[in-house]
Amino acid sequence: MIGPALIAGSMLTGLVATVLLFRGYLRRDNDYVSVITPLIGVTAGLLVVALGYLTYQFVVTDYTNAYVWNNTANYIPLLYRITGVYAGNEGSVLLWAALAAVVAFWSAARRGIASSDAKLVQGLTVGIVTYFAAMLFFDSPFTSITEEFPEMGEGVAPLDGTGLNPLLIDPYMAIHPPVMFIAYALLTMPFAIAVAHFISTIRGNGGLFSDWIGSITRWLRVSWLFLTAAIVLGSLWSYRVLGWGGIWAWDPVETAVLIPWIFLTATLHAVMNYRSRSTYATLAPAMTATTFALVIYATAIVRSGVFRSVHSFADDGIGLALLVLLAATTILGVCLPLGYWLLREPAESADDSQPWLTRANLLHLAVLGIGLLGFVSVWGLSFPVLNSYITGMEVEVTGNYYNLWSYPIVLAMLLLLGFYMDYDVEGRRRALLSLGVFTTATVLAALVAPTDSWLLATSDTNDALFYQLIGSVSALSLLPPAAYVCLTVINRALEYVPGSPSRNYQFKQVGVAMVHIGFVILVVSVAFSYLFTAQSSVIVADAEQEAALDDSGVHDVPDSAYAVEVSDYREYQRPEDPDVRNVAFSVDEVTARGDSIHETVQPVYGTVTEVNQGPEATIVQLDDSQIWLGVVGDGQADVDVSEGDRVVGVGYVMWDYLPELSQTDAVVVTDPADIGTMTNPPAALDQTRVQGSAVGLTVYEGGERLASGEAGQERYLQQDGMEVRNVFVDRGLAHDTYVIAAVDDGTASLTIRQIPLMNLMRISTGVLLAGMLVIILFDPAYGLVRAWSRRTEQPTTTETPSDD
Repeated sequence: MIGPALIAGSMLTGLVATVLLFRGYLRRDNDYVSVITPLIGVTAGLLVVALGYLTYQFVVTDYTNAYVWNNTANYIPLLYRITGVYAGNEGSVLLWAALAAVVAFWSAARRGIASSDAKLVQGLTVGIVTYFAAMLFFDSPFTSITEEFPEMGEGVAPLDGTGLNPLLIDPYMAIHPPVMFIAYALLTMPFAIAVAHFISTIRGNGGLFSDWIGSITRWLRVSWLFLTAAIVLGSLWSYRVLGWGGIWAWDPVETAVLIPWIFLTATLHAVMNYRSRSTYATLAPAMTATTFALVIYATAIVRSGVFRSVHSFADDGIGLALLVLLAATTILGVCLPLGYWLLREPAESADDSQPWLTRANLLHLAVLGIGLLGFVSVWGLSFPVLNSYITGMEVEVTGNYYNLWSYPIVLAMLLLLGFYMDYDVEGRRRALLSLGVFTTATVLAALVAPTDSWLLATSDTNDALFYQLIGSVSALSLLPPAAYVCLTVINRALEYVPGSPSRNYQFKQVGVAMVHIGFVILVVSVAFSYLFTAQSSVIVADAEQEAALDDSGVHDVPDSAYAVEVSDYREYQRPEDPDVRNVAFSVDEVTARGDSIHETVQPVYGTVTEVNQGPEATIVQLDDSQIWLGVVGDGQADVDVSEGDRVVGVGYVMWDYLPELSQTDAVVVTDPADIGTMTNPPAALDQTRVQGSAVGLTVYEGGERLASGEAGQERYLQQDGMEVRNVFVDRGLAHDTYVIAAVDDGTASLTIRQIPLMNLMRISTGVLLAGMLVIILFDPAYGLVRAWSRRTEQPTTTETPSDD
């Protein structure tokens, strides 16, 4: 009852706070204002305690909770028991709700809610938190096992869980979801501010976006950092666990997470250049609100079951609630700004006296280009669903769609970015000249393909003309614009950084340079990594025998310079040292449960204290208690047990089975095949959860030892025999050696990949994330480090001092 009470309490306090906030906003008074922040604090506290309590239940494997029973098991290590908290819909929504509630409380406590605008913002934020709490109230992560499975009988608690999705048993997946939900929770606040801005503007109160621009920028930037980190962690997980897909496979879930990131990137560019009466006056708040709506869209995709994915979390209950939330956020975050723009915003007259080539226009193009890039992903994700509803036919959007449609946009964006950076420093004439040179180089490079491997895609005459045209472009075309960006960004940083007396401004410019260079290098390394991955395969038919030899043979891998040597072969299972006591009842536990487990099949163990053997049954007393094992059927007379033996039996618990015997409370009726010793339990009590097989390998390239390690696979018996590959990755300076093995009955089927530029990819993501952090900390206008001086603010900056 603790968990449901915490959820119900948070829903109640959140609802009261929301009602009071909207009441205060509509009546424009401060009645009850003194109790609202404490109410939000109590809401956040209850949700955090609920999350902690659920985590505790996972740690101690409390299987009276159906959600715990469904998402963990005794053999799973502590780290992945905690991972089980957010392995399902209910737990992940609880995590999101708790984080969003903390964000709401922090904002209310720091900024206060006395103003009318603050009441509206907090009303929307706490309203979202309350909706999450309501979702959890009706689809709780604290549902008891007997409530969800009444056939188990009242008071029954399973001794072991069903286990965690094997794909989630990985360190990166233990970190990725919390980081992602932190980003999602942080986006709740800018969404509320943007929506409140439009409501306030429509009501004639003038809007609030300009007053809150500092807060908005910080919320967006920090969520951008966390969302980027989440995508990186998810990609690393995919690289290790989904070896066949690499770091990115345009899986619907992967695409769904990328969409808000792209729009968040565009939103930040718009917000940083927001001016309340001119530039992005409507677009910046509209994009801010839309980004959170896209987050709900992405979550609904993952959790509603609309899309099939390797890491989908489909569930009818919460999935439907998320679709309702999607509709609400779409109305508030998309329809409201669009309606305002169509009906209320006066059309701006064009000023022909202004030159067309300005920094502002270049930024407009950048925002438009990033938006187009996001639309490619939105359409690719949505088209199969729309087509299915309209035509009834299922279609698949492959990676070629995303790659080929995104490629020309990315090239254009890189050239635009290079031009912007150059224009900012060198002026119009020099920038136009540079743009012409690098654009010409890009076009020429697109025509140069040393081999077919340099072409973006393989196409045939049945493909659309666009696919044939872009698919035949050489990947060399990516290098000139990438070099253009790097040169101009570095040149701009060298111009801006030494010339500024403000240390924070210098740090910010360094951060800007790191973000753009890191992104460009990441794009290049990802593209070239996928295009130039080399793959070869070989089958070692007698791997098990070879592993036993002191000098096993070396096998050449066909069509490659590789050779492999099998140095080890092993089969294993988990848990490695099973303990019957983890899965069977003691006599005390049977006594405690009493007739609630009458006529249910249960494993029971104990020490034999008396043996009565009759013509039709052998009765064995356990631990000198009222609990007996009754062995019946053919062969019962041959059951070999003696006093002092520690035995375990699996059978029907029959309460008051022999009422005439006062020393008998229950008899576990079993047959000779289902009774055994504690060290040799019967087959019915098989505790094996995972069967694994692995081969130790040494990989050679050109006769030289390249790497050594172990690869194999694991099969999860109680999860429909699901198989997971344990890949072997050796990180080299220029490339990774990546081995996937399928091991079966002594035979190893090996696939060896040489994946280039992985270290460059890792470095670029590190530079990108570090650059984001530097900007968040040291931005003179909105940075978290507040030790900046207005005297050192540069006249060339576009920032507006924060009023926060």
